[in-house]
Amino acid sequence: MTDDDEQRQRRDRAIRDAMQWTPEAQARAADTLKKLRAGELRMFYCTERGKCGGKPHGGYPYPHARADQYPPPGVDWRIWAEVGGRGSGKTKTGSEYTLKVSDKAPRIGLVGRTQADVIDVMVDGESGILACARQKGIEVDYQRSRARLVFPSGAVATLFSAEKPQKLRGPQHNYMWFDEPAHYDDIDEMWLQGMLGLRLPGKLRPHALVTTTPLPTKWMKALLADPRTRAVRVSTFANAANLSEDYLEDIRKKHEGTRMGRQELYGEVLTDVEGALWNDQLFTHVAKQRPRYDRSVVAIDPAGTANRRSDETGIISVGRLDDEFDVIRDRSGKLSPTQWADRAIAEYERISADAIVVESNFGGDMVKTTIENEAKRWGTAVRVVVRRAMKSKQLRAEPVVGLYEQSRVNHVQEHGLAELEEEQLEWVPGKGDSPNRIDALVWGITELDGTIGFGRASSPASFRGGGPGGPGGLPIPGMMSIGNGLPLFARGRR
Repeated sequence: MTDDDEQRQRRDRAIRDAMQWTPEAQARAADTLKKLRAGELRMFYCTERGKCGGKPHGGYPYPHARADQYPPPGVDWRIWAEVGGRGSGKTKTGSEYTLKVSDKAPRIGLVGRTQADVIDVMVDGESGILACARQKGIEVDYQRSRARLVFPSGAVATLFSAEKPQKLRGPQHNYMWFDEPAHYDDIDEMWLQGMLGLRLPGKLRPHALVTTTPLPTKWMKALLADPRTRAVRVSTFANAANLSEDYLEDIRKKHEGTRMGRQELYGEVLTDVEGALWNDQLFTHVAKQRPRYDRSVVAIDPAGTANRRSDETGIISVGRLDDEFDVIRDRSGKLSPTQWADRAIAEYERISADAIVVESNFGGDMVKTTIENEAKRWGTAVRVVVRRAMKSKQLRAEPVVGLYEQSRVNHVQEHGLAELEEEQLEWVPGKGDSPNRIDALVWGITELDGTIGFGRASSPASFRGGGPGGPGGLPIPGMMSIGNGLPLFARGRR
């Protein structure tokens, strides 16, 4: 028998039990030693640290850990990210490593996408902690009613569902295992609370293991870019020895050579999203905004509240010169109504915009009232154009994408539009969160184009006249007034 650390720990524990000399301890110790000598207990980590490829060899006549399933070397990392395809052995890695550190980490946190996932996959699944423990002759006490595991060392692992991020507020841990976090509904909040609690000192420095099939999300990209993350990308086919031939043949036929296969089989974080309306090739960048535009607007897609669970309010300014459109600035954020109104009015003043464009479908009256009140407080007048959406988000966005495809839309780099571009690259119609920045962008460009959705706009000159309306003093649809009865588009400097 090869005397590696893991086997030595099992042997030493058996000897300690025997030294207590109770009949029960003697029986357990004798049984463990017998199984160790007979090779009936399966240890995951061998002395070759994966150089064997996880294939059977002397002392380990069964499949065991590959090199990618060993923790990263060194102590200068905080996150070990096992990013792999379906069936690549991620859960096995998480279960085995959790068992390994349970001798040194008194407080452990186990986090899954749902409560069912934590129980059925991480704890009681075919590659879960209980199954891996049985292969080693380790007795882990699963206290289902208390949602926790108790290991022989006395270490306690508490179970958490990503459906309830606030449950992680308060508990402290030495070690955490997050399974499939790229697919959590609220990964930002879950990760924040988890990292704030990953702080207990001890024999094991605080760190976390992430096992996930990737998605090209903001959180995933930030995790992999963090210098304290050690990422390992694992292919489904690296674990072929433990998968059925039928399964391997089926996924090869369906996904090999496809974009989905790159993500789901090879664990790649894709930069372009299947089904997204925009891609990297559609973006044209210019350094600075132009000195003047024929027309410019500030478009708002308001969220209404500013708590962590609310959507962001999209605030995008756009200008048009001849047949080209410049996306000037992104002032979006999680903002209260007063805050987003202030930002919109400030941007309106900064670029000398013709209008603030808002959607009336959800909270149009609230938006109008909020802007009116803030404009009074500013002592200024703004023109607000209220538009009603008659089509779906996708149908409204597609003509705007067409302008991008014609190279008629430029992104101004002066103030940074990275978050808008990320949303454009990741949004798939009908999936995920509401694209607030995109909604504001679409309303802004649609208003300036004049041919998308609600007819051709009046000529730019009609918005620069001194009278309270269009040519001949006719009222402009959507015009409102505030203050001393001034039209909202009329300002003294014009």
